[in-house]
This record gives sequence, C-alpha cells and structure tokens, in this order.
Amino acid sequence: MDRDAVITGIGLVTPAGIGAGTFRENLTRPQCFITPITRFDTSGFISKVAGTVPDFVPTQFLDARLVAQTDRWTQFDLICAQQAIADAHLDLQQEDLVRVGSVFAAGTGGNEFGQRQLHLCWEKGPRYVSAYQSIAWFYAASIGQVSIRNTIRGYGRNICAEAAGGLLALGHAAKIIARDLCDVVIVGGSEAPIAPYAFACYQASGLVSDDCSSYPYRPFDATRSGVVLGEGGAVFCVESRAHALKRGAHIYASIAGSGQTFDGRYQRQPAADGKAYARALQQAITMAGLTPQDIDWVVCDGLGTVEGDIAEVRALQQVFDSYLPKIPASAPKSMFGRLLNGASPVDVATALIGMEAGIVFPTLGIQKLDPECFIDCVPNTPRYKDTKQVLIGARGFGGFNAALVLSKREDG
Repeated sequence: MDRDAVITGIGLVTPAGIGAGTFRENLTRPQCFITPITRFDTSGFISKVAGTVPDFVPTQFLDARLVAQTDRWTQFDLICAQQAIADAHLDLQQEDLVRVGSVFAAGTGGNEFGQRQLHLCWEKGPRYVSAYQSIAWFYAASIGQVSIRNTIRGYGRNICAEAAGGLLALGHAAKIIARDLCDVVIVGGSEAPIAPYAFACYQASGLVSDDCSSYPYRPFDATRSGVVLGEGGAVFCVESRAHALKRGAHIYASIAGSGQTFDGRYQRQPAADGKAYARALQQAITMAGLTPQDIDWVVCDGLGTVEGDIAEVRALQQVFDSYLPKIPASAPKSMFGRLLNGASPVDVATALIGMEAGIVFPTLGIQKLDPECFIDCVPNTPRYKDTKQVLIGARGFGGFNAALVLSKREDG
C-alpha cells in the first residue's frame, strides 16, 4: 500500500474560475460559463460561443519574459502546476529531483502562438518570426516548461490522446510510482483551442454545436445539438502514499484503478456500440478491487452529440446493468464546455473537489432527458452525497477510451 499513488495537490485554470476554491464555489451555484467569443471574428464559424477563461492576464502569475516565450496553453499548465505544488505544500528543492517526474497530456499544441507567427512570416517575412516559434507551438512544450521551471529531473512522458489524455496521464503516473521510479509526479494537461486555426480544425469534425442559447452545451438532453468548446485544464501533485504520509500531506484520494482501450475504427464519433469504452470502464473498476455497485458517482465524458451520448449510455449499461439508474452519472463540463485535452483533467479535479465537499455536481441545461439516455444525470442542481469511490470516463477524438477510479479511504 505504500506505493499507492495519491493526489495531494490540485491546480486549475478554467472558464469556471482559476484555483480550486473559486472553481468549487462557482460549481456549487451552477451557472453557464459559456459566453460569446470576442477574441476573434466568428462570422465564418459555425459556433459563436465557447467556455473561455475570463480576464486571463498571464503576467499576474508568470514572469513577463516567460509569457513572451509561451503559448496560452503552456501558460495554463505552468499556472496549474504552480497551484498544485503549492496546494500540496511540497517544497521540491527539499526532494531528490531525480525522484520527481512529470507526465502531461498534450493536444494540438501552441496554436495561437503559432498562428500569429505564421501570419508574420507570410505578411512580413521570416525575419519577423519569433525565435520562440521553434518551441512554443510544439505539443511537448508544456511538459518541458513545467519541468524546467521546477527543476524536475526524473521520469518524463507526454501523452497525446485528445480528451482521454488526462486520464491516461494519471494512470501512467500511478504506474511510475507503483514501480518505484518516482516518489512524486506532476501530472495533468490543458488546451487553448479558442483561436481561429484550432477552432476551424475542430469545426471540420462536424461535432460542433451552432446553438447560442442560454445553455448551448447540454449532454444527454433531448434537444442537444453538439459540442461547445472550452479552454483550460488542471494539474495534480501525485505522490506515493508513504511519501505523502511521511511529510504529513493532505490526501484528496488515491488513484485506485485505471483502464484504456481503443475503438479500432475510423470514424468521427465514438463507436456506437460502446463496447471498447465499457471495457476501459470495467478495467478501472476491476483494478481498483471494486464492483460496479461500489461506485458512488460517475463523471461522464458527455460529448453532447446524439450518437456520442447514446454510445456512452450503452457503455455504462454494459458495466452497471440494472444498477445504472441508481448511480449519479453527470457531466459537470456542461457548465463550461468541452476543454478537449483539458477535459478529463478538469473532470478529475471536479471529482476530487466533490468528494471533499460531499457534493455531486450536476449536468446543466437539462430540459427533457433523451429517453435513450436513461441515466441519473443529476439535472441542473447539485446533490449532496458522500462519495468515496468515483469513476471518471473519457473518450478522445479518433477512438481513444480511458477510465480512472478515485478512492477515498477512511484512514486517509
């Protein structure tokens, strides 16, 4: 049990707030944080709204020289890592830095920075392109910058699996600790896709909603119309249980089980039968030494498309069978959008905060539940419930499936 991986620190940058305290306060009073896009002209785009981090000024958190070198996405990860390390009350300079690792999930990379520099290259010529273009666009820029800024010298891994990447990263971090390769791993991921080029790329998927109503993103609702994008992410301090207990750290929960599968099909939507996704969910539950009946809350992937939501419910039915209607299965991301690579890290943070507070966060915007989505999606209002075992599911664009079980032991 000493090599159990436990989470001792949380860092968050989201449309629903920066920092775990603000995030919890805002989610406890459910509201929609999806707003009209003002950072660029959306007249040629299907979607006009997104979940954006309000009034984000990176120089309030980071040195201006570092801000000039990095994309918004890397800035999110750097700030989240600062918060997670501080929340864990971890002094890395007192650690053997070879025993400190980093595992990050990455998505499309530094889109906004890269697009600006390409415009300069096209309009003025290569002499006007920033020297930092060579690294700021790269999908491994965040793990590099976080490791450099915190002098992390141990195990490193970058994982690309779109929305499933964060769960895969946390599962991988738990394996690193179990194999005694590290005592501490800084792990997470984010995305900053609210820029014209990245937005256009995702629009080409055909999954984006054109709804600009008060609640444009409403997974499992009969009137849902697709995905609404958002930006942000989360980072965690993960330690071996022995290391955390030795220094008297607060333990949010342990990473009790993880699972991963692949649909193995070329299609835009997740596999309709949900079989591979169900297998990932069951793997995580089995690895945790639990049964489906032991799970207190499911944090759903909640794609928000008709086909994607029905496929998720089919997967849950395969795992939970007749028990499915008895378990809360919500998509809190409905409040702030689908953060792509940052989606599942924020789902994990949502679960941890809910476990601490005894709150099951809801699915917002539900007017009439789709009859084919026969789950208890916790519509619109938080539910106060003691949750000790939480299952989080995620599906990444292209067929990635991942699952994670968080467990809160009575003895801490």
